[in-house]
Amino acid sequence: MLGAGAVAALAGVPAGAGERHRAHAGSEGATPIPKAKGPIPVSDQSRIFTVGGTDLAANGYALDEFFVSGRANVYDWGADGNSRSPRVRTANAPYTTRMVVRRPKQTRKFSGNVWVELNNPSRAYDAEIQWPAVQEKFMRDGDIHIGLTVKPISIAALKRFDAKRYAPLSMANPLPAADQACGSLPGDPGYNENTSKLFENGLAWDIVSQVGALVRDGGNRNPLRGYRVRHVYATGESQTAFYLNTYVANFAADAKRSNGKPVYDGYVSVSGAGRPNPINQCVAATKVGDPRSELPAKHEPFMRVDSQSEPFALGGYPWRRADSDASNAGYRLYEIAGAAHGWGQLANYDVPQADVKAAGAVPLLYDECIEPRWNSLPRQYIEPAMYANLERWVEDGTRPPHADVLETVDGKTFRKDEFGNALGGVRNPYVDVPIATYYETASGGAFCGVLGHQDDFGSGQLQSLYVTHQNYVAKVAEATARMRHARFVEPADAREIVQEARYTRIP
Repeated sequence: MLGAGAVAALAGVPAGAGERHRAHAGSEGATPIPKAKGPIPVSDQSRIFTVGGTDLAANGYALDEFFVSGRANVYDWGADGNSRSPRVRTANAPYTTRMVVRRPKQTRKFSGNVWVELNNPSRAYDAEIQWPAVQEKFMRDGDIHIGLTVKPISIAALKRFDAKRYAPLSMANPLPAADQACGSLPGDPGYNENTSKLFENGLAWDIVSQVGALVRDGGNRNPLRGYRVRHVYATGESQTAFYLNTYVANFAADAKRSNGKPVYDGYVSVSGAGRPNPINQCVAATKVGDPRSELPAKHEPFMRVDSQSEPFALGGYPWRRADSDASNAGYRLYEIAGAAHGWGQLANYDVPQADVKAAGAVPLLYDECIEPRWNSLPRQYIEPAMYANLERWVEDGTRPPHADVLETVDGKTFRKDEFGNALGGVRNPYVDVPIATYYETASGGAFCGVLGHQDDFGSGQLQSLYVTHQNYVAKVAEATARMRHARFVEPADAREIVQEARYTRIP
C-alpha cells in the first residue's frame, strides 16, 4: 500500500561522495554475497511474523525464515543533487534483514524459478501482498517465493512483535544524528519512524541486489542449496513497486553475477503507478520526465501491472509509457479493468490481527470505509498469468500479449460503459459479464481511498441481463475463453472463474 516517503533535500554530502554507483560491487565486479543464518528455529515462544491463510503443508510447501547480513552503501545524486547516476554517499554500512522462504519440500518439484517479493511496509508492518495474489500459481508450478524485508520501519515493527527473535535485525543509519539533515529522534515533537534518524531507507538498493545474488550462489552460503535455481525475478506491490521502479531505473544494471550476467532476470511492478521512490532518507523522489525516473535504455524484461486506482487516485496517468519488444528493454503495461489497488481478497491472507497489534500497528479493516462492499474483483485469477508470461518471455523469448490501457476522457477520468464499469484495459469476465459496478476508490478513513468498492446488481437487473443462471454461466465461459486465448489467464485460474460463476446466484 501507498506510504509516505522522505521529502526533505539533503543539505550536504559526506566524504565518499563521488564514487560511482557500481562501487557497491565486489572486487571482481560481482555483487557481494551476504551471509545467511537459518532457518531460524520456530517454537511456541518464537514464530515467524508473516501473512497467513494458506495451508502450505497441504500443497507440499515449507516455510522458513533466514536472517541475511552484509554491507550496503547509501546513495545520493551527487554534489549538485542532479547527477543521472547514483553515487555513494556513505559506504559499507552494516545491515541485517530477513527473508521468509516458501519452497516445495521436495526439490524435484522445484520449477527453477525464484520470486523475490519486496515486502510492503505501508501499514507500518511487513506484509507480502503479492503472495496472496499469485500463491496458487507459485505452488502449482513449484516456484520458490521469498518475502524480503526492505524498510527499517518494518524491522521496528518486527522487534515490537518479538524483541528476542528479531534482535539481530538492523537497517541503522550509518551517519551520526548530528550529521543528518532531515528526520527526528524518538521523543522529538512529530517523530515519524518513516524518517527517523535512527534508520536509513536507502540501504535497500544493495540489499535487493545482494539477496538476489545470494539465492543464485552455487556454494554453501545459499540458503536454497539443493534447489537448482535457473531464474530469479523480483516483484513488489504499491510502495515496494515504487522501490522496484527506482531499483531498475538506477541500480539493477550494476547488479551482476560473477559471470557478468544480471542478478535478476525480470521484474513485475504491481500497483506502483510507474512512480519512483527516494533513493535515501533525506532526498525527494524524482519527478515525471526526469531521466532518473525512467527505465534505462537497456534493462531486463519489466512488467507494470496496475489497477484502476493507479492512473488517477495514485497519480499514475502521467507515468504511462508505450510497450516495448526490444530484446534488451522489453516492457509491458497492464491496467486491469475493474480492479482496485487493495482488493477484498487481501483480508483473507493478511498477518493475523493479534500479531499486527503486537507489532504496534493497526490491522487492515474495511469498517472505516463508508461504502459497505469492498471491491472484490479477483485479481488473484488475473495476475498469475502476467507472472507466467514474464517467465516464458525470459525462458524462450515468447513475447507477452499487449493490452489496451484503460480508456480516459481527456486524461482526467475513465470512460465507462452503461453499467458504470471502465472501458479498455485488461478485459475480464467481471466487467464484460458484470454482476456489479466496480470502483477504484472508497470514502472514509485509513486506506479507503485506494481500497475501492463495488455496487452489486439487484435481482431484477440480473434477471433482465441474463434471464437464466445457465445463460450467465455460458457468457462467463465465453469471456473467460477469450481471456485465455489472449493469455491473460492461466488454464487453472480460468477453470476457477467459470466454477465461481456456477456457484453465483443468478438472478
